[in-house]
Amino acid sequence: MATYKKGYKKQNTETVLLQVIIGIIVAVFGFVAIAFIYDAATQWKDYNYYTLITEYNGITEYKNGTDTALEDYVVYFYQDSCTNCSAIKTDALRIGNRLNADTETFFLANTTTMTDDTDYLTPFLDAVDLTDTEFGTPALLVVVDGQVAGMYVGSTDVLAELNDLIDGNVEGFDF
Repeated sequence: MATYKKGYKKQNTETVLLQVIIGIIVAVFGFVAIAFIYDAATQWKDYNYYTLITEYNGITEYKNGTDTALEDYVVYFYQDSCTNCSAIKTDALRIGNRLNADTETFFLANTTTMTDDTDYLTPFLDAVDLTDTEFGTPALLVVVDGQVAGMYVGSTDVLAELNDLIDGNVEGFDF
């Protein structure tokens, strides 16, 4: 192989092209590895990452895994087939993940898989002046000091209340 006056080796175009191709392959593998690591680190984007409530009965008297009654918590109601739920899923779960940072205060309820009748909803719907026909998904039940503090239905209201919770704008709610 020929060399320049200063001692650098001359490279033919095939060698340069081979180095470029190898560089591109290494870069692609690097991006794939970063994407894989990011996806593994963001499990909070999946409904299965959170505690799922399966019954309406006793939802306002929820206890954690050690049978201690929770004072302040949030229940997010969703359905798998709900387009509005899908639209706000990432934002709602991102905020839910922040609410769960220190203690578990964010719970999910898939209304299509609840095992009991919606009659158990009546007491907390009455507490916030909603009827059964106004209840839909997405919805958010906020419990403060063991009492129903609010029920929010619709993607706009749910996200607004979740943001208020994170910002500390809900009196008495401590997460």
